[in-house]
Amino acid sequence: MTKTILYAKNTFELIKTLNNNPGIQIVGGCTNLEDIPEKFVSTHGIKELSQIIRHERFIEVGPGATLAELQHVGQNHLPQILTEALNSIATPYIRNMATVGGNICSSGFKHTLYAPLLALDAKLEFKNQTETKMENIRNFKSIPEGFILSNIRIPLVNAELSIFRKIGHEQKIGHNSASFAFIADTEKNTLLNVHLAFAGPFTFCSKDFENAMIGTRLPLTQKDITRIEELVAEEFQKASIDQMISDVMKQQFFNLVRYSFEQLT
Repeated sequence: MTKTILYAKNTFELIKTLNNNPGIQIVGGCTNLEDIPEKFVSTHGIKELSQIIRHERFIEVGPGATLAELQHVGQNHLPQILTEALNSIATPYIRNMATVGGNICSSGFKHTLYAPLLALDAKLEFKNQTETKMENIRNFKSIPEGFILSNIRIPLVNAELSIFRKIGHEQKIGHNSASFAFIADTEKNTLLNVHLAFAGPFTFCSKDFENAMIGTRLPLTQKDITRIEELVAEEFQKASIDQMISDVMKQQFFNLVRYSFEQLT
């Protein structure tokens, strides 16, 4: 079957093409697609969407930048948890093609970068012909109609403790795969902040739980950890209602929660 590929020179042309072709799909490296759409517009060659710009407190990543390009920024210039996630993805060949935007916006199961970006409180920028809007990735459901994802702003967090793990199959994304991310900072034997995220069949990142942890005295006791596990389990069970997640995956998540907080004992 013949496929129709449309190209745009810049973001203005991309948005115009999107508006003139209702329902058309925007694609990057196509590594997440099992079936290529009959008609789609490619982000390949759009300079604004592939730039990576490092600032003092955050890094801006165009959705068209490849995973390899972001990886090449270097572990000394990216949050450790993000570097570990990038290094874990597929093969160098795939990372040279797959885009950051594709990893974030893939339909269905969330891919590897999602949990670390949740934990880092990344912001997503969307543009149409007249408007630019920002949204925390924690609130992201889908790209607003008529808009494109134009930028990903990632805080350059230098966390005291950061943990990234994959759950399930190392190379495949599906029912039994997910990513786990944990970030914590302490000050004067007190938990200053904590960010805990899970992404796979669904996403979990509880602001209420994180706020409840602020000010917790350290080092944690086993009693403290049991209490924390109970709090996380309560929030996680709410989030996982009607979601496709196995008991094995749930247990792996709870094991990682315990392991992470045990690092604060």
